[in-house]
Amino acid sequence: MCKVKFDTYTIVYLITNLFSIAVNHRFMMAFFEQRRSKVWICGLSYFSYFVGTSLLYLYVDIPILTLLANYALLFFISLNYKAGMLKRVLSALYILIFCVITETIIVACTGYFQFSIFSEGGYNNVLGVIAVPLITYVAALLLYNFKSVRRYHNVKLSTWLASVLMPVVTFILNVLIVHSEDVTQTEVIVATILILLVNVTTFYLYDSLTANYIKLSEAAVLEKERELYYNQCTMMQNSTNELRAFRHDLKNQLIGVSELMGVGKYEEAKELVGGLSGKLNTKILFSATGNIPIDSIINYKLQSVGNEQIRVEAEVAVPEDFGMNVSDSITVLGNLLDNALHAVRQVEESERYLKLKVVFDKERLMIHCANPYATEVQYENGKIVSTKTNRKEHGFGLKNIEAVAKKYNGCMNVNHNNGVFTVDALLYLTVDCKK
Repeated sequence: MCKVKFDTYTIVYLITNLFSIAVNHRFMMAFFEQRRSKVWICGLSYFSYFVGTSLLYLYVDIPILTLLANYALLFFISLNYKAGMLKRVLSALYILIFCVITETIIVACTGYFQFSIFSEGGYNNVLGVIAVPLITYVAALLLYNFKSVRRYHNVKLSTWLASVLMPVVTFILNVLIVHSEDVTQTEVIVATILILLVNVTTFYLYDSLTANYIKLSEAAVLEKERELYYNQCTMMQNSTNELRAFRHDLKNQLIGVSELMGVGKYEEAKELVGGLSGKLNTKILFSATGNIPIDSIINYKLQSVGNEQIRVEAEVAVPEDFGMNVSDSITVLGNLLDNALHAVRQVEESERYLKLKVVFDKERLMIHCANPYATEVQYENGKIVSTKTNRKEHGFGLKNIEAVAKKYNGCMNVNHNNGVFTVDALLYLTVDCKK
């Protein structure tokens, strides 16, 4: 037989304890990357937490036993996710510690000080028992948001605000209801259920929208990757066809050179050989690493340098796949080369050159780009701004490169001395070993 009556506090406690399923799930999503159990098994383990802690409260309600049971059940839930044993142990411990600290603060704030972890509890404040899961839910949401940022997903300011304001506002509404005159037990229970449902539903819908947004973003990246493949294949095919045509014409050209040299027309022969060299230089593939996004964007951006008399020194040494998002590769190299080529085109033809180095080593991507420039480098608020005519539509290149570098825990450094503009970027990556 239960040791407690099913009064308002007990019923509200059981309702809020059911809400702890959502709290624990959000914590687990923040600590673990991938689920390994089937959905129904995972759901059953979360429900077992509610059943186990509820029965323990109804029949025993001794804090030390509740504490140990909570930890055991949290660890049991962690078995649903792919992780090492140490991570499971520590994650369950961190969740428990935060919940205990939160509950202790709330209990103290509501005027309950005399309690022992070895004797039966006597706390019965309705607002306090509602506040504990809501505050822990806020913490779980914020932790999950931080994880999303670390995993390179932008989290909007509105999401950060909603993570705090939604639980807080709903709790204030609950306070007003509980302290209303002539409020009945049924009204308190219904209000508590509705308020907790609003929180769970709101963030469930947010998760669904986020998942759809990520799918759309991934589809856009795949589409861009297909476009890069097509561009690279087209350039390689054109290069092959032009090389075949050049080789076909080379025999006749060499005969002409031989004839000119035979009659002593060395200048004309030299000019003819120079023309052949120029034809070869305009058809160079500057990057041929097998990494299609890297090769494609570099070759595409530099395809016209021969016609513009821009001397290019390119060193590209990267594996076929090293864990960098395709859109990020395009952002860094596309903006870098666009800026460099724009600056180079402003200087005299005899001084035009571009040095590019893209090297992957020991899980680090190192990028170096150097080029001459003619116009004065302009600053606003300590940041370099575009010298292009329509500055409202330009000037974001370096900002975007720096943003991607920070995204991969790296950095970007810009220098402009003696008429040479250099950009160095360092990004930390993990090699994708899947072949």
